[in-house]
Amino acid sequence: MISLEATVDERMFRQAMTRLAKCVAVTTALGPAGPVGCTTTSLMSLSVAPPSVLLAFHSGGRTLADLLAAGRFAVNVLSCEQDDLVRRFATGPAADRFQGVAYTIDDGVPVLADAAVRMTCHVRETLTAVDHTLVVGTVCDLRVGPTAPLVLVTGQPHTTVPTVPAPATADAYR
Repeated sequence: MISLEATVDERMFRQAMTRLAKCVAVTTALGPAGPVGCTTTSLMSLSVAPPSVLLAFHSGGRTLADLLAAGRFAVNVLSCEQDDLVRRFATGPAADRFQGVAYTIDDGVPVLADAAVRMTCHVRETLTAVDHTLVVGTVCDLRVGPTAPLVLVTGQPHTTVPTVPAPATADAYR
């Protein structure tokens, strides 16, 4: 019988996972007291037909509860110019997260201005996994902005720069 108990040091695991580049977004919903949101790095595309995304939230979070109650949410992939929002929506007081942040309400969901990518979604289904809730959202509206997205590596915001292939030389064709 294989043991399912973790034998890896939690601190070391967290440190290793921060070395993986990940898209950084702010997931938003409209709660009973107004807009709510949190920084999200557990985001992936799930399906093209229908267009769907998968997000993971800590199961006890306020944003998750409001998002599920609303039945809809927005994924705002931050642009390279929005690095100040990463920590604000990750650790700041929930009541202060939207203060001074440009947003509008679109189809009953708060959406951030100037996001690199913005998706409004309807909750399709949820699944509990360990201490997180996985949320599958069907994308109802998609907007792509002109700026590059922000990524996190080692917990720090970075921008992406495409690599350019080396020019071919005559020797490469021999």
